[in-house]
Amino acid sequence: MTIIYIIIAGAVVWWVLKTLSANAPEKRIEKLEEFAETMLSSYRTTNKVSYGQDNDDPEVLRMRDWYTRLKEKYKHDKSRLAQLAEDWKDYTYSLSSKNINNYLSLEAEDTESSSDHSDKARGSYLRIEEIENRFAEMLGSQFREELDAERRKKKLEAEAFWATPIEDK
Repeated sequence: MTIIYIIIAGAVVWWVLKTLSANAPEKRIEKLEEFAETMLSSYRTTNKVSYGQDNDDPEVLRMRDWYTRLKEKYKHDKSRLAQLAEDWKDYTYSLSSKNINNYLSLEAEDTESSSDHSDKARGSYLRIEEIENRFAEMLGSQFREELDAERRKKKLEAEAFWATPIEDK
């Protein structure tokens, strides 16, 4: 009889551990998404306070759409979903960090501090680009081509802006 109790207890312990380990990725994903929402809120606050901008940039809206699409595409692959949530968290953190460091570099009183904040903003910008690249590649070549075309267009617009002579009035 003791052996039967041991087998039943072992089966119950196995089932509980299996259930807990199956739910672990969902909890982790949930926590990562909560953190991402906090970072998006920080990003929006910085945009509103620093730049008077009430709406998210089109790039942020695009990435939110891509994240939703990829979550649906990989809904049966828990490890891929966890990596997506990690990337989304990193993306939103980098957005917030980029904005804050850009603002602080403008407000810094000395060149060294301004340069330090500019370097941090640049690092965040590079992380943002890498995550955008990863998401676009996971969605397919058409998305990557559209992303590259958008970046080329922005680069040309920026170059044209900086090449425009300033008129004295």
